[in-house]
Amino acid sequence: MNIIEVSKLNKYFGAGENRVHILKAIDLTIKKGDFIAIMGTSGSGKSTLMNILGCLDTASDGSYKIDGVDTSPLSRDQLSDLRQKKFGFIFQRYNLLSALSAVENVALPAVYAGLPQQQRLQQAEALLKKLNLGDKLANKPNQLSGG
Repeated sequence: MNIIEVSKLNKYFGAGENRVHILKAIDLTIKKGDFIAIMGTSGSGKSTLMNILGCLDTASDGSYKIDGVDTSPLSRDQLSDLRQKKFGFIFQRYNLLSALSAVENVALPAVYAGLPQQQRLQQAEALLKKLNLGDKLANKPNQLSGG
């Protein structure tokens, strides 16, 4: 089964003479278990495509389906719900909150899932331990290695 289906996806920025065609008729199919690398030169639209695939942005036109569901008619709240259930993000610049510990930063997305605080922290601690970061639970982001 296809988990992601993109057909003739386009993205434009600007209007009139300033209109720039960033993504041009992109076709992409990702099946469960696929490992995909999106590569290209700086400014080629990689981040724009990833933002659309992660439901952080929308296409100008074309079709984008997740598990067979067309994303184009979905509201902002529905897209947020889809992100919460289907995606995990690792941002280039980490987007960690400096006032929170590692475990608190990892637990934060579960707030939006409505999980109780103790359950959020237990799950976050388990994830960090699984990544061999169990000794860094209380560390603030500036105390963690970027590697």
